[in-house]
Amino acid sequence: MDKQTYAGYLLDLMGEESDPDEDVEKEAFYGYFQMYMPSGEGVEATFEPLTDGDAYVHRIRRIYEMLEPEDFTGDAVPGYFNGKGNPVPEDVLIDFGKQHIQELKQLLEAFPDEEEAREAVAYLSKINDIHLLQPGQLNAIRSAYDPDVYEVLSEVIRDQQKDESLIEILDEAYYSIACDYWISYYLQWPRYGLPGDPFAPYFELHSRGYSAVFSDGTLYIGAS
Repeated sequence: MDKQTYAGYLLDLMGEESDPDEDVEKEAFYGYFQMYMPSGEGVEATFEPLTDGDAYVHRIRRIYEMLEPEDFTGDAVPGYFNGKGNPVPEDVLIDFGKQHIQELKQLLEAFPDEEEAREAVAYLSKINDIHLLQPGQLNAIRSAYDPDVYEVLSEVIRDQQKDESLIEILDEAYYSIACDYWISYYLQWPRYGLPGDPFAPYFELHSRGYSAVFSDGTLYIGAS
């Protein structure tokens, strides 16, 4: 199966027809996983044509576990996959933050010949403070994020992406889950063939209604 055949297969799942004279673009699948809200029933069919489909199914199921079915009983329903937002003990948040830093360091240490990766490792090694924010404070921190880690991680992921991979057609579908590239990276991690699972702690925070931002040499964690 080539990518366009797979795209046609996905459109069939959506109940839509493809134009045989035009290629299907990634943008056609923005919001695709929302189709299976809230239970996720049937989402497994998305990955049946993939040789490593089970690895993707295991991860995608987790986004539906975050949802509250009662939120989908009215006229207005959630458009994105957001965490439950229940209170989480501070020590649990701190532990996820520490894991997040360590996992990212270990990934970037696998690229010792890349100057940007070495600089990001040095940045992460100097972080001694994980600061927990009050609700509503995280957006202000996001606007002053430190680019060191974010830019090199984007480059590392981009270098591992293969345009001929079938799963590539779902790039926009994955991004539209939370409009967060790091959540997308976590859910597609089997695609990249890289060591570890560096975005898992970040996803654990997201699933609980929190997020994390590197800024001013500190990791900030707050309700998202």
